[in-house]
Amino acid sequence: MTAVAARMAFHLVLVLLVGVEALKDVSVTIPPAARIMDTVTLQCKYDLEGEPLYTVKWYKGGKEFYRYIPKELPNTQVFPLPGIDVDLSKSTPNEVVLRNVQPEVTGRYKCEVSSDAPNFYTHMVSGYMYVIDVPVDDPVLSIAKELLEMGSTLKGNCTTPPSYPAGNVTWYLNGRKINESYLKRIPADWESAGSSHFNRRTPMITTSGLELEIDGKTFQGGKARLSCVATVFNLYRREKEVVLEEERPRPRPSSVLGTRDAASDSYLLTAELVTTAVLTMGSLIR
Repeated sequence: MTAVAARMAFHLVLVLLVGVEALKDVSVTIPPAARIMDTVTLQCKYDLEGEPLYTVKWYKGGKEFYRYIPKELPNTQVFPLPGIDVDLSKSTPNEVVLRNVQPEVTGRYKCEVSSDAPNFYTHMVSGYMYVIDVPVDDPVLSIAKELLEMGSTLKGNCTTPPSYPAGNVTWYLNGRKINESYLKRIPADWESAGSSHFNRRTPMITTSGLELEIDGKTFQGGKARLSCVATVFNLYRREKEVVLEEERPRPRPSSVLGTRDAASDSYLLTAELVTTAVLTMGSLIR
């Protein structure tokens, strides 16, 4: 038997021993973020391919908090976990509804699906959800100078209000995304409470800085629109914009005498002739 034939025979034996699982296409839909006190729905979808369902279990981290077993009465069971309030009236084999979510609900959620006898196939999938502190105010956009000349450097920063997790900042110049120059995040109560007070749930402030050299592409018709957009997941989006103006060299002042036209030239020429004639007559008299 050749090596290729041996490998094919080995794979065939594996297929015969393991069999083809009927349970497939297990997936979860979990909101990436929710506000405190929101109601959220965790979805778990699966295809049993005709086999009976044995159980659906939901976990936060490694702790089970919801179980559905169709053969038992009652067929649902809830296990207490801090911050988790399951709405049994709206939960199903495919969905779990959580009411009034609290900060402790932040974490990884797992759905475990098992088919019934004789196979008892089991699949588990997971997703992460944040319970966030949404910012209340707009970001603050500060620019060192709004009147700029070619070759100078535009300096500014955009600071988000406190939030958990920290907000993200994106810069745009004339509608085109540009890269930030630096980024820093600090706890909102850093100065008052000190760094020792910092914990995982502390609201954070994001400051994004920009240093951009002004060139021929910066201004459009002598103006440029600079904006920063602050976001926290899909639950907060605020934008601040400033209009910058190009500082151009001042035009040279006009001559004190002004511009002479043809008539004034003629007048000056006549005056010169008269002056010459007077001087000549004076020399003759002498």
